[in-house]
Amino acid sequence: MNRSHVACVLACGLLVSGIAAAHGRYDPYERSYDDTTSAYVGLNIAQIRYKEEGLDSITPTGGYFRLGAQLSPYVAVEGRVGGGFNDDSTDGYAVRVDTLYAAYLKGSLPLAPGFSIYGLGGLGGVRLHRNFGDLRADDTGFSYGLGADFALGNGAGLNLEWSRLVSGTNFGYDYDTDLASLGVTFRF
Repeated sequence: MNRSHVACVLACGLLVSGIAAAHGRYDPYERSYDDTTSAYVGLNIAQIRYKEEGLDSITPTGGYFRLGAQLSPYVAVEGRVGGGFNDDSTDGYAVRVDTLYAAYLKGSLPLAPGFSIYGLGGLGGVRLHRNFGDLRADDTGFSYGLGADFALGNGAGLNLEWSRLVSGTNFGYDYDTDLASLGVTFRF
């Protein structure tokens, strides 16, 4: 991770901490609002889909940590950082995800006690290593996604999500990186 990535992750963490401290707490499991902070942490395992013009999809696996603050029943801020576990190849073309990171504004729609769907948008980035074209890519841009949160009780929950992390070019060929992930969340 280079210095700009570290600075981005630290800034996201400080932003989340500051906003959480400045606002009251919303507990989505009790549907109440009080004067303490509501922060959460999570860990997601992800299937990363790298799709480039002229190539079949390449799907390495990875994971990321999440740190967030629920500001109201409908709004949260969240920072993420992670990387790949292994590379994957298709027809001799291999891709490995070295680093991924994001900072999001998350809009939730509670549909039932302990269940909500959400959309998110913000800044995301990825550092890739390929065995073709530009061997390394370090792209940052607008990132967005959709997901669902399921409460398990005692502050624990499950999370299911799809997100478009970032798009870029490799020697003039456009590519996209998408994530499909499953994770656990702990609120405190």
